Amino acid sequence: MITEYYCTNIFSEKAQELVVFYRDILEIPFIRTDVDDSNGVYLGFIENAPTLCIWDCKAIHAQPTGYQSFVFQTENLDATMVCLKEKGVTLSDPIRYDWGTYEVRLKDPDKNEVVIVEFT
Repeated sequence: MITEYYCTNIFSEKAQELVVFYRDILEIPFIRTDVDDSNGVYLGFIENAPTLCIWDCKAIHAQPTGYQSFVFQTENLDATMVCLKEKGVTLSDPIRYDWGTYEVRLKDPDKNEVVIVEFT
């Protein structure tokens, strides 16, 4: 049966833009690549843990992935929002939820939803 979760693939026509967005704007660390700097690029926080893998769907003749929602955690959402706004990222208004999260939403270049959450 299933033994572990490996990665989430994003097949994109804007793979290079996505790599720049996740690596440089959101500062998700580069882990490795299977092909080059815009195809088969693995981003994550821990070696040998589940990653986000970006593929150039034109180069590998695959259909683009449908919209997805990615949730990332931060220790200080207000400081993270300031940093992202300085990088030109458009953010939703932050919301505090009764279940204990403070979060903001934004879109990546493929229009995937990115949720950044601080647990309160």
